[in-house]
Amino acid sequence: MAAITDHPIIWTRGKTIGRGSFGIVTSATTTNFSIDIPSTIAVKSALFSRSKSLQKERDLLHEFQDCDHVIRCFGADVTEEDGKILYNMLLEYASGGSLADRIGQNSRQGLQDLEVKQYAKSILLGLSHIHGRGFVHRDIKPDNILLVGTEKVAKIADFGSAKKVGGVKSQKKKHGLKGTPMYMAPESVLDNEYGPEADIWAFGCTVFEMVKGKTVWDCSEADNVVYLLCKIGMGSPDLQNKRLSKVAEDFLRKCLVKEPRSRWTADMLLRHIFLSSDDNVVVREQTRKKELNPHLFIRLVDQCNLTVEQVISCFLGGLKEELVNPIMMHEPKTLAKTCRLARLAEDTLAAIA
Repeated sequence: MAAITDHPIIWTRGKTIGRGSFGIVTSATTTNFSIDIPSTIAVKSALFSRSKSLQKERDLLHEFQDCDHVIRCFGADVTEEDGKILYNMLLEYASGGSLADRIGQNSRQGLQDLEVKQYAKSILLGLSHIHGRGFVHRDIKPDNILLVGTEKVAKIADFGSAKKVGGVKSQKKKHGLKGTPMYMAPESVLDNEYGPEADIWAFGCTVFEMVKGKTVWDCSEADNVVYLLCKIGMGSPDLQNKRLSKVAEDFLRKCLVKEPRSRWTADMLLRHIFLSSDDNVVVREQTRKKELNPHLFIRLVDQCNLTVEQVISCFLGGLKEELVNPIMMHEPKTLAKTCRLARLAEDTLAAIA
């Protein structure tokens, strides 16, 4: 077998970290003294007789090896283990697990704003590269986004369903139902169309899941796949939520518009203000400061029953202008008393500080 790297990699298989229809994924340690080959890698293995899709994936990863947001492949080899001939693809090890793992670790309550934007940008950079090369991934979802290194960089993985579909303007071709139902685009369900737009839809579903901690469709695909596909084909995701910021909602709408031609591209989304703004993704509930009616304040001052603490509390609320203006207009005699109390409050605050 030809390897992507110029020199064979010596490795020892470790524990199993994943399974799929293709075979298994295990960790492995290497003994290569090379700065290009880390000491820990992941090995994706399948029976050689059933490794056609794995070999295709290896070729695709070679195509994208210059992209920092696609999982790296260090090579491939063939081994005989327990009397079986295995094809092995040697991959970058994701110490942070998958994005699905990360969402689950947060009790499915949604990730922090910074994480959401960081991961979203990394995925878009990867998709921009993939689409720019004339490919579509066709199975973007949290399980296929791996978090690599100490900085947990999000990288696109699992290219088993990926396909080259020609030029950017002719990437809508029918190839049969592909991908994971929960993240399928309406045009894929209805017409078996898989262009870059379908990847963007799946990306939007992934961002929604990062923000909300739950899938964009409120039904389990395991319960009824047909019902789920009907919802995708005929319905629209509910993005109206008072806790979702306007900027985040707009970003999601650009991804999850039903008409594929109206959906934004990866490059367009990279320029969306959502990724660069300091606005919160989710609007957190804030406690409001209690407002004090100026005229009630005047009556309290007139009664001279205010304590210093009460006056301090009033002025700490940032109500000076709101109080003074109506007092000046309607209660000029009380203004002097109010100002004396204000000075007393400020002197007290200064002493405390």
